[in-house]
Amino acid sequence: MMETPVAADIADDEPVQPADVLYEILLRVPAKPLCRFRAVCPSWRSLLCDPTFIAAHAARHPGPLIVVAMEETYKDVKIMDISGNVVKRLKSAQQCPTDIMWTHRDLVCLLGDDGHHRVLDPATGVTSFLPPRPIRAATQTTMYVVGWSAAAGKYKALTVGVTGGKQVCLVVTLGGDHGWGWRERGSPPAMVELSRGGKVAVVRGVAYFLTMFPKAMVDGFHDWIVAFDLEAEAWWPASIRSPMVPQDESSQEFYVNLVEVNGHLVASINKPGRSTRVVELWFFMDPHKPLWTKRYTITLPTAIHVYESFGKPLQVLEDGKIVVWIWKYHPKYCGVPRVYDPKTETFTDGAATRVRHAVGGVYTGSLLRIVGALV
Repeated sequence: MMETPVAADIADDEPVQPADVLYEILLRVPAKPLCRFRAVCPSWRSLLCDPTFIAAHAARHPGPLIVVAMEETYKDVKIMDISGNVVKRLKSAQQCPTDIMWTHRDLVCLLGDDGHHRVLDPATGVTSFLPPRPIRAATQTTMYVVGWSAAAGKYKALTVGVTGGKQVCLVVTLGGDHGWGWRERGSPPAMVELSRGGKVAVVRGVAYFLTMFPKAMVDGFHDWIVAFDLEAEAWWPASIRSPMVPQDESSQEFYVNLVEVNGHLVASINKPGRSTRVVELWFFMDPHKPLWTKRYTITLPTAIHVYESFGKPLQVLEDGKIVVWIWKYHPKYCGVPRVYDPKTETFTDGAATRVRHAVGGVYTGSLLRIVGALV
């Protein structure tokens, strides 16, 4: 009988299973215990580090995994599933203001109390610092964005700051023999918001920014989004037309955030009211046309002595339900992942989590990966 690949190179005291059986069993195990199983024996480690197995495991466990910053230490970053189970806990070397945290693909980006932006790789636990802006371009008012460039096969960081009375964009390639140098790439076609939370989203190599004058949104169609192409390292010459705001709602106050959901740019339009709070989720379906589709209209439930506000959409599930993040105040401030069913217009709550200021977003990488993301 031919010896299986798993049994071929193991010692007499190592556990032996047919390769196909072991493969299928381990595919069903969550990532957290699998990381420990690498210590069982060399053959298990070889299998669990194999890129083919890691890809198959990621496909079997699509998530979502949510990245949150915790209030108890200011240094804890946790990756959890929608039931509130902590899959991995990470420590940041510096205390990080938890309202300045975001995710992109398999990275978590943070701003420390020391003023330095850093990138945390949850799979390896490695923290990398973004290089400082050039002195001539230094400014206190800046925004940093990290996005994946498929053409370069690397991550790029983008910063927009005020220099000489105008906004200027700088780009740097991260990882490997990058040459950690910032490259100036001009000014946006319209002044952009420089606050981090919900004002920018990176989708398929393009960074989308809200402009600084959101009041222009209330008269129906308006161009209040601008875009930077990370591949070409250039601003799109024209602004992007927004979702339509009905004329009968033009006098209402509402708030807009941008977020990436399932590979699409989404405009989350929050319309607070006295008795109800309604959130519309508009999906930007074609980057070459101003084509928006309103896929979800979510009414937050009201309850006595409980105040809730909408955080952000996180991920659309295969059955059309959507995972969103909700802030609750009862009696303490906390965050809760919630699954919304548009067919029944009902919610299913995950576990409430004590989060100080922010949920970073969805982690779409594999925690089994052993090679750094910024190689």
